[in-house]
Amino acid sequence: MVKKLSSNMEMYLKTILRLGNRGGAVRVKDIAAKMEVTMPSVSEALRTLKTKGLVLHPSYGEVKLSARGRRVAEGVNDRFEILQRFLVEVLQVDERTAAHEACEIEHVVGDDTFERLSACLDFVGTCRMDLSKFIEHLHMYLEWRMNGEHCPDCELKEETEQAAH
Repeated sequence: MVKKLSSNMEMYLKTILRLGNRGGAVRVKDIAAKMEVTMPSVSEALRTLKTKGLVLHPSYGEVKLSARGRRVAEGVNDRFEILQRFLVEVLQVDERTAAHEACEIEHVVGDDTFERLSACLDFVGTCRMDLSKFIEHLHMYLEWRMNGEHCPDCELKEETEQAAH
């Protein structure tokens, strides 16, 4: 089992995975360009990841993920993709902001919270109940809230509940 990696090391693994999935060899200069860091920084990170058994990297050669490194990288990438989907599809965060924030959150969200978020997205996408009205109302509510306004339906419900007590 790999001890918890720093967010920086997780980013290196995710970057190697994504570059490798494009086809062709992954080189230090490719990683440096993608992450906007120096080649010596990449080399240092690769040494650390290599000692943990997560990458295979002969001197001046192609960078590859070990089987364990691939599992870790895929886990980080899956977290990113699900978080980004939630931010865009449910909360209607714009794509660019969602990508940036999902990248930040992927490193700190706990396993239980992540599993619940993932299950929520699955539920919204597969439940046979008519959730479209709920999602539509959520999107309207978010728009009102972001504009400093209130939802007339939700205010009415709150007033009714307060009157009942």
